[in-house]
Amino acid sequence: MKVHLTTFNAKYIHTSMALRWLYVVNKAQFDLSFSEYTIKESVSVIADSIIAEGYDVVGISVSIWNVAQSQELASTLKKQNPNIILIAGGPEVSYEPNFFVDNWEIDYVVSGEGEFVLGQLLYALQNGEEIDLESVSSKSRICTKSAQADLNELIKYPSPYKLDSDNSERKNRIAYFETSRGCPYSCQYCLSSLEKGVRYFPHEYVTDNLRYLIDSDVKHIKFLDRTFNLNKQHTSAVFDFLIDNHRPNLSCQFEIYADLMNDETIEYLNSNVPGNYFRFEIGIQSTHEPTNIAVQRRQDFPLLSGNIEKIMKGDVIDLHLDLIAGLPLETFDRFRKSFNDVFRLRAKEVQLGFLKLLRGTNLRRDAEIYGYIYDEKAPYEIISGNDISIKELDRIRNAEFALDTFWNSGRFVATMNFLFDGVYSGRYFDFFDEMGHYYKANNLPRMGYQLEDLFRYLNQFLESKGIDASDTLREDYYSNYKIRPTSYWTEDISKNERKKLLYAIGQDNDYLRKHNLTRKNIEKQTAINPLKSGGYLLTIFLENKKERKQLVYS
Repeated sequence: MKVHLTTFNAKYIHTSMALRWLYVVNKAQFDLSFSEYTIKESVSVIADSIIAEGYDVVGISVSIWNVAQSQELASTLKKQNPNIILIAGGPEVSYEPNFFVDNWEIDYVVSGEGEFVLGQLLYALQNGEEIDLESVSSKSRICTKSAQADLNELIKYPSPYKLDSDNSERKNRIAYFETSRGCPYSCQYCLSSLEKGVRYFPHEYVTDNLRYLIDSDVKHIKFLDRTFNLNKQHTSAVFDFLIDNHRPNLSCQFEIYADLMNDETIEYLNSNVPGNYFRFEIGIQSTHEPTNIAVQRRQDFPLLSGNIEKIMKGDVIDLHLDLIAGLPLETFDRFRKSFNDVFRLRAKEVQLGFLKLLRGTNLRRDAEIYGYIYDEKAPYEIISGNDISIKELDRIRNAEFALDTFWNSGRFVATMNFLFDGVYSGRYFDFFDEMGHYYKANNLPRMGYQLEDLFRYLNQFLESKGIDASDTLREDYYSNYKIRPTSYWTEDISKNERKKLLYAIGQDNDYLRKHNLTRKNIEKQTAINPLKSGGYLLTIFLENKKERKQLVYS
């Protein structure tokens, strides 16, 4: 019996840990292989290649981002080979297996952690036995119990982190890593709330595999632990190991519950973590306590925000803070406050997401209580609710675009700080809200633009508000380039005039000697802009130097 496992990743840089675990645990017993694709690839081409290989059984790992592609693949495979046996697994199908068995062209659904369950199912299929297995559903039998693998048994198998097949592309992809499974919290919108208890891999197993990845050419390790810092001893041991084995050009990302951190840990990290090495993703979601109570999310925002501020003072760990729009009992105006509460911290990245009613979650079950109308297709994002309207959510989506474009991109640091320290101080959401409205009202493109276009749009918006940010915009614009840009975001002087001015300055030998410059520096490497006070600002992009040199020429 020839078996193949596959999935669709959101992007090429992503990898599927699920497939790798299923493969290493079962490859010795079965003729087993696996492959990964992206959601942008042709499903029909993928189906043709799978059929051509003559597989008897195909397993598909399904998540909210690949539901449509997975369903199409299953349907296409069955049409081409009605006898092929199809197994679906993954978080999307685990908690409502009856829906997928009834509506998809599949034979079985494996719920939960399927490393050992899959082997039992394949053994039964290979030997013609009746399928009566816990956590396996079919048209004749539905089982909603979600499997949990014994981690101490898993570690007896070959490591999923050391596959030879990953060696050639490891440097180009994210390496996902888990030191634990499960989540202790009960957030009603999250699938992790359905997993009871937290289980840890042995420390020796963790460090052995981390050492392998560190010694490889991988550039980014993303830890999959739902709350990485839950167990202080475990957390400290992994942090210590990573710090002791730091390698340049490697970064590590963790999901952190900031409430659990203390001054001792923060001081240790701030003093010992190398720059550009750690990135913490911290889910705040809402600062409205009635909302947190409604979704059973425990949070002490004053403590959390204080810890974040202390981490940021260390200036070595990048922070990514999450918010969710559309949660129960949070109106538009109350969401604005949550946003301002969080954005006040000025983290490097603030992600504004929208509530999704995932299959199996309690909040989806209670959707009617909160008047939620949501998209029936994945990712099941809400359309409206008792506390927030369609128009208000659309308004937040426009603000989200502005947030990603002008803050999270990191391209407008000086201008954003100028605005948030000044006219938009304390009104952070208002800026993104107004900028999003400006984009929509003026039908500005959200795709297919040049960098100078973004600066032009932002400048035009600010001018419409009577705000002059030309100096910081110019500073930000040039900071995006390592060599002199070929164009500028506004025509303060014509290209012909610019060329003549640079030529003339290049002939000023006294000026060149005074500033240790050459004619080439001026004519080939210098951007020139007129100053309001008179004269010109010269921005010189010197070769082999990261910093630019700025001079005034009168």
